[in-house]
Amino acid sequence: MGLMKTLSCAVLAALTVCGTQAANAGDFVNSTLWGIYSNNVMFGPHPAENGYLELEYFGQKGPVDLYGYFDAPKYFGGNRNIKGVWDKDSSKLFMEHEPKLSMNRLTGKDLSVGPFKDWFLAADWIVDAGTTTDSRQNTLYYGVGTSIDTHTKLGMNVNLYAKQQWENYGAANAYTSNDGGRLQVQFFYPLHTFENGASLNYFTFSNYDFGSKLGDKTEGGYRTNEAFVSTHVFSYNMKHLRLFTAARYFHNGGQWKDGATTSWGDMLTNNGWGYYVAAGYQF
Repeated sequence: MGLMKTLSCAVLAALTVCGTQAANAGDFVNSTLWGIYSNNVMFGPHPAENGYLELEYFGQKGPVDLYGYFDAPKYFGGNRNIKGVWDKDSSKLFMEHEPKLSMNRLTGKDLSVGPFKDWFLAADWIVDAGTTTDSRQNTLYYGVGTSIDTHTKLGMNVNLYAKQQWENYGAANAYTSNDGGRLQVQFFYPLHTFENGASLNYFTFSNYDFGSKLGDKTEGGYRTNEAFVSTHVFSYNMKHLRLFTAARYFHNGGQWKDGATTSWGDMLTNNGWGYYVAAGYQF
């Protein structure tokens, strides 16, 4: 849960910025069913362990790139710092959808400028469908993006978003319009193709959240206006079988201030590394 853009987005990155334009790929939509284990994930006030089920989709329809997933949190178990589908008053569904509209494909023209090969209108909609106010989130990021030609096998995307915040687990910035923004940088590099057709890839994306009002609105100084998360994924892809392992670095993850003490007396741990391992089947 929360490991955005794993193997599927890496495939899209390869299509759009590694020298093969997605316009040549034609329309397609694929989906993968994942079993994922994560530990030391720091989006909440305490590090969470989570074994969960995920249905992920990705593809292209005309000028639109598609990516998203649906998670069943704590489906296989986890620690007490997260509640899931089998718990009372908890999250039953976590989902994220990230459509991108290609200006090159929409207009049918090459709008590249120097190394900037394509331009996008981009969105990122995150929903945690919890059963209580404290277990619900509804956040929309919206903005622009570009794919960058590095003249190597290294693919690169950059997105710049503004943020609209609705529900946010009962936090002080709930229902705040224009609650800051997010700078997102993505890299994809194909490491090796094996004789059996399988591929080994490296994919990384980093999110810097800035300009939020959450820290200013929260008494006690234990929330922040900024946060940084950087995720590093190694994936092994066969025709249907998908495997990945990932490390994710958090700095004030979830806009919780590392080392601060909350109003209910807990000391926060929100800096450091979290880990993921997963196996999936692509349909």
